[in-house]
Amino acid sequence: MSVKYYRNILCAMLLSICSLIFVSVYNDVSSFYDNTTVSGKGSISINEGEPDMNPIIAAESTEGVSEENTDEKDNAVHMVMPSGQPIGIYVKTKGVMVIGTGEIQTLQGNDVSPCRNLIETGDYIMEVNGTEVNDKEGLINAIEASKDKEIIMKVNRKGNEINVAVTPILSSNKKYMLGLWVKDDISGIGTLTYIDENGFGALGHSINDNDTGELFDISDGAIYQTELVNIVKSDGESPGRLEGIINYSSSNVIGRVKNNTLYGIKGYMTKNAYDYLASGEWMPIAHKKDAHLGEALLLSSVSGKPEYYEIEITGVDISDSSGNKGLEITIKDSRLLQLTSGIVQGMSGTPIIQDGKLLGAVTHVFLKDSAKGYGTFVEDMMKN
Repeated sequence: MSVKYYRNILCAMLLSICSLIFVSVYNDVSSFYDNTTVSGKGSISINEGEPDMNPIIAAESTEGVSEENTDEKDNAVHMVMPSGQPIGIYVKTKGVMVIGTGEIQTLQGNDVSPCRNLIETGDYIMEVNGTEVNDKEGLINAIEASKDKEIIMKVNRKGNEINVAVTPILSSNKKYMLGLWVKDDISGIGTLTYIDENGFGALGHSINDNDTGELFDISDGAIYQTELVNIVKSDGESPGRLEGIINYSSSNVIGRVKNNTLYGIKGYMTKNAYDYLASGEWMPIAHKKDAHLGEALLLSSVSGKPEYYEIEITGVDISDSSGNKGLEITIKDSRLLQLTSGIVQGMSGTPIIQDGKLLGAVTHVFLKDSAKGYGTFVEDMMKN
């Protein structure tokens, strides 16, 4: 299957608040496609302040999906409840992620870049002078406190920790700065694929930083109930999207994110989540070897209620090289085509069901034909 046009459809928008350590204020949020603002006038309305994740910390859990289930023999039965429910997603970085460097104007009017050739895009700043850094504010405070003295930053670069020595510069606005663009969180809308006795799986592909394209190295995160308010259809040049409101109040927390992998996010549910979601049908998972061309179903709540939609599986690739695009699918159901024009951003994680079993989840859409896209295998979602 040779397809030139496809695009990752993690969510209606992935938002990240990015700060340039030139000043001590935030830039506007930049969306996955640069059309959402923090004021909520774009696609996602965000409550003021940090999301309340206390209920997740207090939840009873098994700390993620057990590896015991990932090594089951082919004839073992693993029961899950496919969902198809849109969810709000919020995750925090492990350390502070660098998305670029820039120049600072000094008091003398010179343009300098203290971190150029020292810090790289995709680096994670973990410590400053031996003190752990958990967010942008912590980094900004450490820089301000150092004045014009050299600081030592512990940096995680592609899994390797290195120490970087750099001296902050007093800028023309009389603040000490490093000339780094950084971020510490990301949020958006996706789809819950399944829940089981161990937790949940969603998205079918990784959460990647929208500035660097790198897989987001997370320290913590949560999933929330969300309300869809609009569906923007594809125009043949850019993908459509789900537009919704994520209310980050504690009463809307339904799970805690523990892992972000090539095949999606995983974690465990809160105490009340199973009551909120437990209205679906439990079924076994299908193994990769069970997949075949022909009829299948999507389970989606984009209409406001869970509904099955007819699709056709037109390609199956069970090799490791297929990544999260092992299934090629075409939407056949006129109801879904009329409602969304096919696959849109926000539908990543939509369950794919074949022969009464959960086979996988939607991951990508073809830009030139939104009725077509890719999916990944649930077997892979559970292994990683």
